[in-house]
Amino acid sequence: MALALGIDIGGTKISAALVRYGEIVKKIEIPFVREGIVDELARAIAEIDPDQSTESVGIACAGLIDSERGLITFAGNLDFENFPLRDLLAPKIKREIALTNDASAAGWGEFRYGAGKEFSHMALLAVGTGIGGALILNRSLVLGAHGLGAELGHLNVPGANATCPCGLVGCVEAVASGRAMERKAQELGFAHTQALADAARAGDAKARQLFDEMGWAIGAISGRLTNVVDLEALIIGGGFGATFDLWESGAQRGLRENIVVPALRTVPIFKRAQLGNDAGVIGVADFAYGKR
Repeated sequence: MALALGIDIGGTKISAALVRYGEIVKKIEIPFVREGIVDELARAIAEIDPDQSTESVGIACAGLIDSERGLITFAGNLDFENFPLRDLLAPKIKREIALTNDASAAGWGEFRYGAGKEFSHMALLAVGTGIGGALILNRSLVLGAHGLGAELGHLNVPGANATCPCGLVGCVEAVASGRAMERKAQELGFAHTQALADAARAGDAKARQLFDEMGWAIGAISGRLTNVVDLEALIIGGGFGATFDLWESGAQRGLRENIVVPALRTVPIFKRAQLGNDAGVIGVADFAYGKR
């Protein structure tokens, strides 16, 4: 594999990396402001690859992404709506551009080079402030008709009635994300989720119950998703995924209680992601290389 170039657009900075076989050869991070995003992306690409040794560029961004048309359909953190990033950037860098959602990029990275590389059918659940997702079926990344597939954070949790920021009721993001757990922690008198996690690890019954309920919700949607696409593994990533040890048992229970005939099938396993914060740039670089 020749060098591939991947970029992950965060809330305030751009991470760009040259990648070969899943290993980062060179990486830079530069700040940007929304109004200058196209010029800053071009500058980052020129800085990390001045000799134009890569033929294509992969770009990952949080939000709803239309990969086929190269549009950021909606990115609330950047206030973008139907933003034609590919068409604006391509003339400046004179290379092909593959644009996808950041969770899809991370999922592809984990599938190719991380915790999911032994599986052909897997999902990534990126548990952070919200819950993002990626689906790999038959060793292919599922993007959907408009690049909007695998919004796993908006699968419905049985019995849940919390309203999600998306407007739907009962989404797993509304009950089991870092944002949701922060709210629940404060309702119990904890200052933040770290205090909640510390209390749970120290044996506090109420804190442990909250994490168990969180795990059950994630397990429940994992089971119902598996009923549809027959997964082998569910990879747990995201910053709040680091608390997996506190909600793993709840997730296992929720999975088995919501999967069809668990006694007569191979139940998918949960695994922690391995690539950390680099999953996005590694995944989108590899994705773009494969799209050439």
